[in-house]
Amino acid sequence: METISDMLEGAAQYEPDRVAVMFEERQLTYKELNQEINKLTNGLIKLGIKRGDFVMTQIPNSVEFIIIHYAIIRAGATVIPLNVMYRPHEIKYIGENSGACAIIADAALWEANVSVKKDLPALQHVIIANGPADKGTIALDKVFTGIDTAPEVTYGIDDIVSVIYTSGTTGRPKGATQTHRSILSNVMGCCTRNKFTREDRFVCGLPMYNNFAISVVMMSAFYMGAAVVVVDRFDARKVLDTIRKYKGTYFAGTPTMFSYFLHEFKEGHDDVSSLRVTNSGGAHCPGEVIRQIEKTFGVTHLEGYGQTEGCGFTTLNPYIGVRKENTSGPPLSNCLIKIVDDDDNEVPVGQTGEIVLKGDCFSIHGYLNRPDVNAEVYRNGWFHSGDIGSVDKHGYLAVADRKQDLIITGGQNIYPAEIEEVLYTHAKVRMAAVIGIPDTDKGELAKAYIVLKEGQEATEKEIIDYVRSRIAKFKAPRLVEFAKSLPQGPTGKLLKRKLREMVKNQNDA
Repeated sequence: METISDMLEGAAQYEPDRVAVMFEERQLTYKELNQEINKLTNGLIKLGIKRGDFVMTQIPNSVEFIIIHYAIIRAGATVIPLNVMYRPHEIKYIGENSGACAIIADAALWEANVSVKKDLPALQHVIIANGPADKGTIALDKVFTGIDTAPEVTYGIDDIVSVIYTSGTTGRPKGATQTHRSILSNVMGCCTRNKFTREDRFVCGLPMYNNFAISVVMMSAFYMGAAVVVVDRFDARKVLDTIRKYKGTYFAGTPTMFSYFLHEFKEGHDDVSSLRVTNSGGAHCPGEVIRQIEKTFGVTHLEGYGQTEGCGFTTLNPYIGVRKENTSGPPLSNCLIKIVDDDDNEVPVGQTGEIVLKGDCFSIHGYLNRPDVNAEVYRNGWFHSGDIGSVDKHGYLAVADRKQDLIITGGQNIYPAEIEEVLYTHAKVRMAAVIGIPDTDKGELAKAYIVLKEGQEATEKEIIDYVRSRIAKFKAPRLVEFAKSLPQGPTGKLLKRKLREMVKNQNDA
């Protein structure tokens, strides 16, 4: 198996003049991109950065993000891309957990986080991008050398090339390790399932520090020798304009992002006819939303399921073949999946249980410096996802919900995703999220938070009756709250934990 560095070197050798990256009015061919990466790689090595070192980055979406990310890997070190919204206490935790020896940060972001330097004695180098360096820092443009050939560096296929810290929904963030083997295994499966070609143009509106953007979009594009079109941040109007301008053929995002697209799309103005395929992940995409996506944009939409630990999608509906609504498709190649009960016994086909997975897309190192968590999560050679689902006789996965999202009302199990699926078929509903709230008699009650489409009005009774007419009455929400917006993460994923925190704070008041 080749390495990530080999993948880009090969594209530069065989397709030197093919465009690799487009960003606003700037573009680089594969030859130019590879040369820029080599110049920075040689500079990092000159600073003393070597195989086994950990380097944090805090860079917004840009061409520089790509060059920096690849240069660190090519130097033999491990890149740790940080959320651009992280502040000193978050960076301190990751710096301490990883023992990072360097950080490459955007000047404006570092200005807000400079206080973390005194708390990280292992941090030997602070490299500043997009601005001047001050005392104790180095300007990124001074690190670049004039040497545009690749240095001689020895790699192992199971070397840790990146560590991506999870959002920490169940505690402090955990550093999911990724290797050459795990990333490329996932990328090959993703490219095959989507039927990507070198003629595709991958539009990246996801934050690039996120695994979804790095593996599913950027790495897949470079694996195919295709072009990445970078958008500086997600904005539905900006992404639609980018697809039209650059003739984008592929976009991946969360279901919430696609809801924004549908709301923003202007027929007759937004020419997205170049789009061929779209993918959604990060949460279940309701069937009604998928039907609207395919009808509005004229694309094939594939819903998938995955995790940072598996380097991207681990299941995905096929571009060619049977696509099943309300499923995340069958596993990608080199990935195995099964459903188990609380004692880790595999359950019969169609029965619900915890989703567990294994395969080459999972790093052999697990979480960085967390042997306690690894022993719990990677039991018996299987990654325990904490998600609930079932697999049908054809191997297609249907994700019911997170274990922590399960609502138990009077002893009955209610999966919020099932209610949300119904809510999204309501003509007035734009966004919906369902959580369990404490109840003295029933234990928990289902409550729906709803954002209505522009100009629409609805009542709590109307919504509850609508759901009751379509699924078992005990599953319908007992309470409905209408809101102007719902809390979201940087990728647009709805953050139910924020809703639960809000309910807790109200109860404690």
